[in-house]
Amino acid sequence: MRMTRMPITTHLLAVLLGLTLTGCGGQATQNAVGSSPTNTASTDEKLALYKQSAPLDNVLCSGQPSEDEFGRLKAAGISRVLHLRRVIEKGTGWEEQRAKDTGIEFVRLEIAGKNGLTRENVEAFAKFMNKETTGTTLVSCASSNRVGAMLALKAFWLDKMPRNEALALGKKAGMLSLTPAVEQLTAK
Repeated sequence: MRMTRMPITTHLLAVLLGLTLTGCGGQATQNAVGSSPTNTASTDEKLALYKQSAPLDNVLCSGQPSEDEFGRLKAAGISRVLHLRRVIEKGTGWEEQRAKDTGIEFVRLEIAGKNGLTRENVEAFAKFMNKETTGTTLVSCASSNRVGAMLALKAFWLDKMPRNEALALGKKAGMLSLTPAVEQLTAK
């Protein structure tokens, strides 16, 4: 094997580039409004929920947790859950009792797809989200699509966040198929 010598400036540049790239892979994340970084590693490491994201400080978003995952929420620092699925949907309806058994505050706000994206529902969503709490709040639905839509609408309608930032927040929180409906609602 033949070794070649690198000029010292090339070597230093390679080391600095490596350190810079290593720093980009850390656990810190930026919250939605661009304030200080937040370390969500402790909750993220304890839970691996379907379509899990942490778009805001002390807010975890996900799709439907299983009964086993729900049982681990409190140990992971979740103190309350806002669930957006309707009781009549398959695979839900058991969460109220499980929350009671584990000592977690639980509220169900039934959002029926795009028809549930109303000002009244967003205001009820905001009332819950704006309550002071210790610990982290989990906001969930079947796939986190409704979660992202409600966060985007709250941010735009009530928090007066610029439209593009509100839509980005919604997408970060899991909004996919409801994106066109939210874009239409925020265009007014």
